[in-house]
Amino acid sequence: MEERHMRNDLNVTGSRKTTGGHYNRVNIDGMAKLDGDLDCTSLNVNGTLKIYGALYTESVTVNGMAKVEGELQTTSLDVNGTMGVHGPARAETTTINGMCTINGPLVSSRVRVDGMTTINGALATPELTVNGKCNVRGRVDSERIDIGGMATIDGDVQGETISVQGNLKVGGLLNADTVEIRLYTSSSAREVGGERIDIRRRERSGFWKVLGLGGAPSFRAELIEGDEIMLEDTEADTVRGTRVHIGRGCNIRLVEYSGDLSVDPEARIGRVEQI
Repeated sequence: MEERHMRNDLNVTGSRKTTGGHYNRVNIDGMAKLDGDLDCTSLNVNGTLKIYGALYTESVTVNGMAKVEGELQTTSLDVNGTMGVHGPARAETTTINGMCTINGPLVSSRVRVDGMTTINGALATPELTVNGKCNVRGRVDSERIDIGGMATIDGDVQGETISVQGNLKVGGLLNADTVEIRLYTSSSAREVGGERIDIRRRERSGFWKVLGLGGAPSFRAELIEGDEIMLEDTEADTVRGTRVHIGRGCNIRLVEYSGDLSVDPEARIGRVEQI
């Protein structure tokens, strides 16, 4: 097997079109087009790069613009500029400070989005942190999810701990052992499930107060089901749990509980059933 450190480096400072291949370090400071797969130790893009094939590397740093027509496999993906991947991606760590689009599923040990990311597929990662804007067109499987920015997920979300301090919209089921959502804007999910579900309003400050985006602080779901449920400013068709507190600003069509129920005078409930 060829050792990567024994390969030649590839440095592009002007404009160059060449074939892909096997390299050690690849540095793009100009404009480059590579015809075929690129296999290298590291890739650093400060200019513009287009790869008509797949990319296999230990580390990718994009400060300029990069486009990969095939799949991406790397240990470290760091995007400060703009990157597009027209296939599935796999990375140990993924850090997006710029703009990144992946037209396929992403598998990563850790994902942090401080810029803007669109994943046109599923996302599987033990740790997801979103302080920017993230769109996932499939499902999300994770252990810990922290949303401080804006996240839109078309499919289901499965995690152990989900903490939301920003804006979240889930087209499917939002499910975790612990779901904690602090409402600064209008968030929603089709269904919410978990052992402990805590959805409460927070007065706007800082980022959300300055932007004034996302609608009034509120949460909407068809079904919320868990052991311990605490809700404020929530609209739902059905809330089902063991210990349930319906707080201020809630509008619930049906509440089903098997243990304790408390209701704030400002809340509206259509029907209550003890099960």
